[in-house]
Amino acid sequence: MSDRWRILPVVLGTLTRMATILLVWIVAGLLLAWGWLPGRWRRFVSVLTSAAGLAFLLVALSSEGLREAPTVGVFLLGTPYATAQASASAGLPYYILTGICLLLGTAGLAVGDDLARGLERHWMATAVALGIGVVAVRAALEKVATPVSITQLFGVVWLAPVVGAFFYLVLRADGRGWRHLAVALLVYAYAVRGLVTLFYYGATALHLGSHYDLSSAVEVVTPWGRTLHFAAGSFRQFSQLVLFPQLVVWPLYTLLSGLVGAMTVRLIASAWPSLPSAPFRSDVPLPTGR
Repeated sequence: MSDRWRILPVVLGTLTRMATILLVWIVAGLLLAWGWLPGRWRRFVSVLTSAAGLAFLLVALSSEGLREAPTVGVFLLGTPYATAQASASAGLPYYILTGICLLLGTAGLAVGDDLARGLERHWMATAVALGIGVVAVRAALEKVATPVSITQLFGVVWLAPVVGAFFYLVLRADGRGWRHLAVALLVYAYAVRGLVTLFYYGATALHLGSHYDLSSAVEVVTPWGRTLHFAAGSFRQFSQLVLFPQLVVWPLYTLLSGLVGAMTVRLIASAWPSLPSAPFRSDVPLPTGR
């Protein structure tokens, strides 16, 4: 087999991964900007979400047997480590995704225009709630042996560029600049990462499973190749695997990637002068940002 054919699966896998991440960004952007979407857009997205739920239901009904999958964590960008081995019915993860999609679709159709527009005044809370919701969904999926390729898509790490772009549009509509954007990103980062830190603590103390439970994470390889050894449940384990990444490294990542997302939107706005001053709509009252 020639080298050209050998590299084809790698290229296809990379393109699939990029397309999936792009889809995650689109979904996150729609959820963040829900209050600014016109009513017909909200109804269309809600129906589409419900249809996705029915598709997951068909997959669930056709899945048979048991599936085993590891719950995988990563220390910063180091080598992945497995915290446990989950086992569940092969269709259970898709039933959970069905429930989530149908719940979101029904809620989207039930929420009226006035309530949806009320989200404009709570853009920071909306972003934080989305981040925590993603964390909770990932933990639930890991408990039912969902393949790692799916669970890793539910990570707050993917949200940062979209949140940065969204915050930029909101703050620009309010006449605020980059300094306010940086502060907003840090507030968002520490709110989400602080709650994630508490989630790690609770999952570990109560042995709840998922990659948030560090009970069995006693040997971890760092990004620079060093192997760290920990006593289970020790403060050193929690401080190095949770406190340092969650409260130092990931907030900085959120700030930088959020600014990249904001600058990308700014470049698009420069090339497209007719871009609305608020996300997706220009006929709504401007948010105060407070």
